[in-house]
Amino acid sequence: MPNVMTVLKAEITRLAKKEAKAAVAPVRKPSIGARKALADLKRRIAALEKQVKAFGAVLAGIPPSQAEAPAAEKVRITAKGMRSLRKKLRLTREQFAKLVGITASGVYLWERKNGPLRVRGTTKAAILAIRNLGASEAKKRLEEMGKTGKAKAGKRGK
Repeated sequence: MPNVMTVLKAEITRLAKKEAKAAVAPVRKPSIGARKALADLKRRIAALEKQVKAFGAVLAGIPPSQAEAPAAEKVRITAKGMRSLRKKLRLTREQFAKLVGITASGVYLWERKNGPLRVRGTTKAAILAIRNLGASEAKKRLEEMGKTGKAKAGKRGK
């Protein structure tokens, strides 16, 4: 008898899941669209607030670079963000490390951690500088860094 009970219970569970899925299906697509629209609006509001802050700073006589400096300190850098940034730029760990100015093992450790990362100011500035780059721009920067690194290595040898 226990087998009949377990089979019956499994069948009831399966049917309940099927019914719940059918009930939620009509609401799912509009919900996803609303979430995307909300995320887009949040991005636009953030950009507009940044512009308002810069305009306010100009009107107050403060250079825009100084007005935006505290915002850079509030940026939350996470392991998940580093993984996605590296994948977006289509870089290996070694290339990403060179671009940011750390070691490849440092990138590995960053990507394995959970939650926010604690990074130095110079490293944070380097991360923020490459955040808005595309894959081809990142590759160009790496090539430029490689050329200057080779030139420096040649000067050391002489």
